[in-house]
Amino acid sequence: MSSHRAVRLPSILFFAAALLAPAGASPSTIIGSLSDSVHPAIDEGLDIISASVEQSTGQLTFLMTTRGPIPTALPDPDDVMTYLWFVDTDENSGTGQPHGALGSEFNVRAVIGETYGGGFVDVTGGEPGGGTGTVSVDGSTISITIWLSQIGGASDFDWCCSSFGQIGGDYVPGNIETVIVHSDALPYTPPARVTVTTPILQLCPSGPSTGQLEVVIRDAGGNVLPNEEHVLTFHSTNEDVATVNGAGLVTALTLPEFHWQRPYVEVWADGLMADNAAVVRVTSADLGVVHEIYEAEHVALSLVPMIEGVNLDSLTAYYQVVEATERAYEAQVAGVGGVPTGGGTQYLVLDVADDPQTAVCGASGNPICLGWLWGQPQHNSCYIVNDPANRVPQWFVIFHEMGHNFTAACNSFNMFLWQPSQLHNVAYCEGIASLAALWSWKEIVASPAGLGPAAVSNINSQFEGSSSGFREALVNYQNAGADYEALDPDIVDGILMEMLDQHGLKAWFDLFSTFLPSPEPLPVALDTKEKQATWFVAAMSASCGQDLRGFFQSEYGFPIDEEAWPEISSVVEARVAGRTWTPVAVEELAGLAPPGDPLLTVAPNPFNPRTDVRFALPHAGDVSLAIYDVGGRRVRTLLSQGLPAGMHSASWDGCDEAGRRAASGVYVVRLVTPGGGSERKLVLLK
Repeated sequence: MSSHRAVRLPSILFFAAALLAPAGASPSTIIGSLSDSVHPAIDEGLDIISASVEQSTGQLTFLMTTRGPIPTALPDPDDVMTYLWFVDTDENSGTGQPHGALGSEFNVRAVIGETYGGGFVDVTGGEPGGGTGTVSVDGSTISITIWLSQIGGASDFDWCCSSFGQIGGDYVPGNIETVIVHSDALPYTPPARVTVTTPILQLCPSGPSTGQLEVVIRDAGGNVLPNEEHVLTFHSTNEDVATVNGAGLVTALTLPEFHWQRPYVEVWADGLMADNAAVVRVTSADLGVVHEIYEAEHVALSLVPMIEGVNLDSLTAYYQVVEATERAYEAQVAGVGGVPTGGGTQYLVLDVADDPQTAVCGASGNPICLGWLWGQPQHNSCYIVNDPANRVPQWFVIFHEMGHNFTAACNSFNMFLWQPSQLHNVAYCEGIASLAALWSWKEIVASPAGLGPAAVSNINSQFEGSSSGFREALVNYQNAGADYEALDPDIVDGILMEMLDQHGLKAWFDLFSTFLPSPEPLPVALDTKEKQATWFVAAMSASCGQDLRGFFQSEYGFPIDEEAWPEISSVVEARVAGRTWTPVAVEELAGLAPPGDPLLTVAPNPFNPRTDVRFALPHAGDVSLAIYDVGGRRVRTLLSQGLPAGMHSASWDGCDEAGRRAASGVYVVRLVTPGGGSERKLVLLK
């Protein structure tokens, strides 16, 4: 687990505008050009006279000049005039789309027309790229600007041009393919990761009304690239509330009326979108809050250390919130699979509002927003339970919103929720995000990986309470007749808690597996609520190796599409089989233990009434395994004998040598082997 550090970020950052000014203003360099003969028989607006390609850092501009003016409007909406650059990035006429001696991997198109106009990069070969471009017409010159990455980041390429029209339904011949030109791209390091390191701005129309976004660009090796060598673009999702200029300066204009009108500022560097956005919180008064960043390897929390008399800095440190959130992230990578939407650092921000109408509790995305309602003395936050008598982190909200980001990264999961019904889509969307949170809980308790008893005990206590609530919701649902039309997220999680009881943690893992690999779409149409339910039942059936259709119908009122069952179950079984379920093993534990550590683990921890102690011996030898209290007094000897090399375990039932129940509290399990020793703290709960 990475340690965290705090970096102060004032509400307004003053940087020279030049640091974030678009590099597109820099002079362009012509990297290839051609001239073409006059063809009097061709429409003058399609007769190519010359063409060129210009480069400015990672930006390419393809230009073409014709014999006569290029129209900016045509008679009919479906009329088009098309200008093409055929780009051969591997200089092999036998690959891509054939054009005489050139085989284009990409076709760069600038199209004039009301219905079909615009700029496009078509992928015609096997290289990554494509997308849209910006078209400009100036008299008899037309240009389209794209990014080098849209033609596969080619270091050099061949190209030629062509043109044609479609007017009134008739094809209008244009210039045939021109001569072929070779272009060598200028040296350029493309961005591989873009991060907005000011994930929240707290602004007020009466002041401070402006805040500067800070952006960090990195290459594929993780090295920071100079911002001025790349084109940064910014976009506010609600310009009525807050605007952003080309240098990343955000200006608050007015208050949002509803929470969903809160603007986000999205950022691109050379066409590559940042992993995260910046949320702009506009309040009616200057609240004077100052955010700090607390970060680990994969997560970063933007918090207000002291707010309305509450010391969040101290609470965050005591409960190891950053480290625990990092551990939850790692657990969801292993369980849900992949990385959250966008990848990169997962930011969580304290979103401080002074208006209940626009305040949020928890909101997924990057950043995750955890609300704080200013001016309400308690029970006003989804970062902590703001009860003066017992302030603790809102673990479930934090892990749940992160779960949304992991599940949303799965294409199949999104398609699972597209069509069936709003009610059931919400039930599964929220329920499975909560399952990701529950998964983090189970993994943290089983393998705290550096978390102390305060964090682990508090996480366990909160999630035990949540799981009890889910079980109660399921019982109430069943007592009311198990009407599938009454399904809600808590009932979904109640069912999943029963699946855990009956079939173990593998049932949860396998449900996640049915939505993987992350980029893959659903190969079957789940266009009804019956098919959606059938997928869920098929996942549970594939996991435990039993046909659970009858059980889900009788116990939970699930409707099964019998006709679709063979196809759905076949797909689900293949996906479950495609991901290996491996409970904690010696190989996995090796990464968690310091060098020479004999891989001692305790699970569950905290526990009541029994916990299992597991350890690996690289060599045979005499072993002592015993429980001690915090004063160093031995409470119970679990093992004292010779053992062979390999994995071993022992259980502690919470009793001392005389069979008396030990008091609740913190204990230490200590392992002594010929090669050394190890110890772990464990918490006995009553």
